Amino acid sequence: MQKLLVLSDIHANYPALKAIEHHVDPDRFHRIIHAGDLTVYSTFPNETIEWFRRRTTSVCIAGNTDKRVLAILEGKPLWKPKKEEKRAMYYWTCDTLLPENREYLNSLPEEADVTVEDLRIRIIHGDFDEDEGISSSLANPEHRFRTLARESPYQAHILGHTHIPFHTIIDGVHFINPGSVGRPFDGDPRSSFAILTVSSGIITVEHFRIPYSVEEVIAGLKENGLPDRYAEMYRTGRKLQ
Repeated sequence: MQKLLVLSDIHANYPALKAIEHHVDPDRFHRIIHAGDLTVYSTFPNETIEWFRRRTTSVCIAGNTDKRVLAILEGKPLWKPKKEEKRAMYYWTCDTLLPENREYLNSLPEEADVTVEDLRIRIIHGDFDEDEGISSSLANPEHRFRTLARESPYQAHILGHTHIPFHTIIDGVHFINPGSVGRPFDGDPRSSFAILTVSSGIITVEHFRIPYSVEEVIAGLKENGLPDRYAEMYRTGRKLQ
């Protein structure tokens, strides 16, 4: 039997990541998976990246916010997001990242796969459309999942980007989103993650919600002069409009 700690969309929310670490010992898992977006929207990008750099069992990919940060660092213009309050978070992150953590972020692939007991598991951030992602709440999601299942050599897909946890099985293929560690969008402000267990070829998935110090995150925003509106996002577990 092997267990995987499945995370996504931390968005530099290190207090939330630490709360998960205190709830489940990361060292007891065979793998730690992160399905993209380590950075932006909270003020602990270095601490978050260093947490993964220290763990040789971690498998991380780059999400859309990570790729935008790297683009800015390469001198490219930031086309999205359009709202100035969001753009400020990107530029602050770029100014704050330490060189070794920039290098780590730049080393991350856009997707990855792992083999667990002969089962192949694909890790992607989003699919079909970067800003839409894959979500169980999309119109006709079964059709989209069925298309992936038919074309895929994998027994499971781990997804991020939507910040909403789900687990569905289509044509024998598992589609798993652990939700967002650091920035939930489903109205529950607690940190979200999943544990995937593989035993004798059988995959089981458990989702968890863990409270963390939201006020510590909000204090970090205030200390760095970042937009006050994000306090509402963290307290309500809702995406800013």
